[in-house]
Amino acid sequence: MQSFNHFLREKGVSNEVRSLLYHIARSVKYINFSIRAGNTGKCESQNLFGENQLKLDVSADKTIADELEKSELVTVIASEEKDKPEKFKSSRGNFFVAYDPLDGSSLVDANLAIGSIFGIWENADNILGKKVGENLIASCYAVYGPRITLTIAIKDKGAHEFELNDVGEFILSREKVEIENQSKYFAPGNLRACLNNPNYKKWVDFAIENKKTLRYSGGMVPDLHHILSKGQGIFCYPRDKKHVEGKLRLLFECAPFTFIFQEANGIGLNQEGKNILDTVVEDFHQTTPIFIGSKEEIQTVVKFLRKH
Repeated sequence: MQSFNHFLREKGVSNEVRSLLYHIARSVKYINFSIRAGNTGKCESQNLFGENQLKLDVSADKTIADELEKSELVTVIASEEKDKPEKFKSSRGNFFVAYDPLDGSSLVDANLAIGSIFGIWENADNILGKKVGENLIASCYAVYGPRITLTIAIKDKGAHEFELNDVGEFILSREKVEIENQSKYFAPGNLRACLNNPNYKKWVDFAIENKKTLRYSGGMVPDLHHILSKGQGIFCYPRDKKHVEGKLRLLFECAPFTFIFQEANGIGLNQEGKNILDTVVEDFHQTTPIFIGSKEEIQTVVKFLRKH
């Protein structure tokens, strides 16, 4: 069994990136402790998007920020739970980290799996006005479920899954996670879009007619983890009249996951069929439609939306 740190060292990951991922892994452990302790009540506060926050949202956000500051490698952080990015004066590095501290927190009261998402960029002062994938060098996400897993992708080094063991160490559980080009699974998010986008409904009908198996929990982390675990699948979240630029966040959700999926032989496209990582960052809380998963299946969805 290979430990988290030993595996990354063998893969030739730089000391700085390894150290930064180590601090992210520590934050995941602490968040897991908070979840197990039952700190899931609601706060009176809301985030930038008007969503009610749980105590767990707030504590997870602080836990991650504290660990990133302790790394002394991160110059700027951006959290889905905060209006503006935050700068660390004591940093000796120049990394930018964007994160969703608790994706799917609305599922907590239903006792479904939730997660955390992280993207790591070089050149912290060079994010706005650039393609989101230009300086993105690593991404990872954690799943807080029956097992606690951390899936990491490093640029040109693949995607790999680690599991938290009984003594509090992340141990390699799956090396080189990859997904197939075709899939029998589909996760059609935002089905309300069918009301004003008949092409999306045509694709959903097409998927049903072709005997695709529905797998959708309402949480991006568990749904995308299902795809990576099964080695196939597609997840869609198109725009609608209320969310004309899409609902899911570019920096906190869509770019990190697209990076991971590309390292796993998958793909992430917007509604126009362009790679998510080619999107120019205009705002830290920018949103986008996303279609992500098995390559051939995702290209089929986008063709339906554009040509039918």
